[in-house]
Order: sequence, then structure tokens, then C-alpha cells
Amino acid sequence: MTVRRQLVNFGTTCTDYRVGDSVMDDLPRILKNVVGAPKRALVALDGSSEQTTDDAVRRALVDIGFEVFRYEAADDGGLEGFDAAGRLLAAFAERGLTADDLVVAVGGVRLCSVVSLAAGLWCDGMSCAAIPQTLDAMCTLTTAMRPLSVGGVDEVVSARPRWDMVVCDLTRVLGRPVEELGAGYVTMLGTALAESRRAWDQFPERIEGMVAGDAVAFTEALCKTQGARAGAIRSASPSARTALGYGASTARALAACLGPAIPWYRLLAEGMRFEARLGHDVCDLDVDVIFEQDDRLEDLGVEEVPFELDADRFVSALKADRFLRSNRFMLSLPKRPGTIRLSSVDDEVLARHAEAFLASRAELLAETGAGN
Repeated sequence: MTVRRQLVNFGTTCTDYRVGDSVMDDLPRILKNVVGAPKRALVALDGSSEQTTDDAVRRALVDIGFEVFRYEAADDGGLEGFDAAGRLLAAFAERGLTADDLVVAVGGVRLCSVVSLAAGLWCDGMSCAAIPQTLDAMCTLTTAMRPLSVGGVDEVVSARPRWDMVVCDLTRVLGRPVEELGAGYVTMLGTALAESRRAWDQFPERIEGMVAGDAVAFTEALCKTQGARAGAIRSASPSARTALGYGASTARALAACLGPAIPWYRLLAEGMRFEARLGHDVCDLDVDVIFEQDDRLEDLGVEEVPFELDADRFVSALKADRFLRSNRFMLSLPKRPGTIRLSSVDDEVLARHAEAFLASRAELLAETGAGN
């Protein structure tokens, strides 16, 4: 399979996005023109990549003419807080990097988010490239970073990324279980719903291929996701630009209530299921679309989560999450495929849907327990 190239544009940012199952073989050629005159490069790692990948990146940069420095973020504290960006900036200073040098992130969403923010701050912006090691990073990092926490407040510090290049090696995802790919799957599904009716109707064609580990299906889905996410960011409507947050507020509220045991991708899927049902009441979303979303999540292997939770506690957590980020309680709810808008939700409607949603999950928990 040849390497697919796509330019992802929004605002003043243009990212050269490359994806393929043999992309690492072409790495020296791909990275050659990221900076004008190669001098120094720092490779930031989080421990998620294989040694062969780390070695390939280092060799490619050395062959191009860089002096290469290594930065192990996994050995330098967590990647959730703003202090992670500060530590990386200190590493830039220690190695004498300038705006003309290069930083390469090899890892997951959190590492790439820290690198993106630090690169944008250093000397008013230095060149940066990413080699994402997870499917969700391949989906999202060209258009958004995972917000960092500060002052005891979770995930509130972020900026639009300005990657020069993103290189996606599909051998990192082909044939992997849903536990590793789920966050990417759910992101792709939500993006297809936000993009258009046509994209939503075409998405099932790619599900079978992705689940079977087909490189072409992954390539098509990833490239479509880049275009759709960039299109949402470019929208003239501030409300439409929030479409990429579909399901996330509910997922964060569930995480606050249920703790870290449930993987993020399953919570995000639960958030989309709940917010789609709110969309039916608030935005007249066709119930058939809700059932289609449920079916497609199941086809991807993302099952419903059995749990028990008090409705008042859930609603309080959901409102708390929103009021951390806005002075108004509004959620990004789907109206139809291609239209997800920031919408007000009446307290009575929210309470009624919360009770119904949580009752269904409690029933599922009881059934699961009975099955065991």
C-alpha cells in the first residue's frame, strides 16, 4: 500500500498528514523538508512506542543531518497537568533548541498534546512533527489537543495545534483489539455524524474493514476524519465549532462519578448515547439515527456499560463539568446527521433523560450480575 497524503487546513495552520502501512520506510524522505536546514531535533517519547519505531525515527533524523536528543516523558512525571509542558520547555532550554529546530512526538494523545502546546510556545513557535502510536491520536491530534489540568481543575488548558507534519504508521493499529482502538473508533463515529448525512451513511462500509484490520479501510476513515474535523473548526458558526465535543461532557461527568476503572472510550460512547437521546427531545433528532448510532457502536465492539449511579449525582456532575468551561449550561447535541449544535437543555428534560438512561444501565448491571 502506498502512503496517502492529505493537507489539513484551518485558520493559518496547514498540516501535512501522511498515513500508510509502510510509512516508516519512507520516514527520512518524509521528514527531510520539515525544517529548512537540519541542525537539532528532540524526540519526545512516552513509552508507548516499540523500540524498532524509536530506532527508526532516530536513524531517519540522523540520516537527514540532525543532532538528535531523546526526551523520555514517561520518566519525567505525568502528562495530564500543565507542568508537563513546563518540563518539556525546560528540556528545550537545556538542549539549546531554537525556533529553527525540530521536536518530534512519538506516542499517544497526551504526549502529543504536551508537545504541541510546548512547541507553539517556544520562541514564538518551533517546527513540530508527530508520529502517533494510537488510533485516537491519529484521529484527533491535527485538530485538537487533549486539554491539560491546572490548579486542581481538570482539562481546561488547551490551544489549537500547529503541527507541520503528522505521520501515521498503520502497523500500530492493524489487527489490534477494541480495547486499544476504541477511542479512535468512537471519535470517527462521532465525526461522521457531525460531518454530513452522506458521511454518516457511508461509515458502516468502513466498519467491517477496520474491524478486520484492513489498511485501506483505516486510511479512508482517518483521512475523512481529518477533513471533517478541520471543516468543523473552520465553520463560521461558533455553535457548529463545538460539534467535536459531542458526548465528551457526559463522558467526563461519568468519569467523575464512576472513577478511572472504566476506559475513556466506553465513557465517551455512553456520552454519545445519552446526548443523542437528549437530541431527540431537544432538537427533534430522528429516533432512527439514535438506533443507527447504537448499532454502529455495537458493530465496532463498543458495548454499553453496566453501572449504577444516582440521577441527582450524575446531573450535578454534568452541570459542574459544563460550568467549569462556560457560564451557560449547554450541550453539543445532534439535530440530524451533519448538524450538531450547542443547545440549551431544560432541567426537567435533563432529569427525565438522566433517570431513564441510568435506569437502563442499572438493569444491564443486574442482568450482567445474574448472568455471572
